[in-house]
Amino acid sequence: MQSARIFEFKGKILTVRYDVKRCIHAKECVNGLPRVFDPKKRPWIEPDQADADELAAVIMRCPTGALHYSHTEVESAETTPDENTLQVCKDGPLYLRGALQLHNADGEILMQENRVALCRCGKSKNKPFCDNTHIDAGFSDEGALPQQTTPESAEQGPLKLTFLRNGPILAQGGLAVHSADQKNSCMHNKTAFCRCGASANKPYCDGTHNSIGFQAE
Repeated sequence: MQSARIFEFKGKILTVRYDVKRCIHAKECVNGLPRVFDPKKRPWIEPDQADADELAAVIMRCPTGALHYSHTEVESAETTPDENTLQVCKDGPLYLRGALQLHNADGEILMQENRVALCRCGKSKNKPFCDNTHIDAGFSDEGALPQQTTPESAEQGPLKLTFLRNGPILAQGGLAVHSADQKNSCMHNKTAFCRCGASANKPYCDGTHNSIGFQAE
């Protein structure tokens, strides 16, 4: 994981934080509030160009967590989604939202987040996060889900995500997984997601990382 490069844009009510390394140009911000987010201008983020509630709502649409905000009068303004969800992106990353706790293989906590985009092509230079390398790598996957033979009832509470060394993402906690086309969903309390890009059971791990010599901390 590369060191964060975070810039702050201060407004009268909200301060917007932008992490360059986490941004993959999903453009939810630019499309949602172009008068605030304009890449052609400097500064490219002007928080006071929109109502604070409207700006906060658009920032929460950022799927990667590259954008966050803080309130000048409230210590912790951002809300955590009530449900932990994972959206598979066609030919792209895993988008997760919720009470997310990211851990390395040694069990050490890397961060607590409410939105992340995780690499699943195996090629990102900013693992475990997506950096759009899947585009040049030609990663291809429709984002379908295998049939769930035994539906689960998702537990409530935080979702622990552990990035196993040279292996998959271990997810522990209630999680709703949605296919790329939004037509199918699965519920899990413990499962493992592929991050080597080669599983025949995407988005889940099938052990292929062992045979291809996948390496990642």
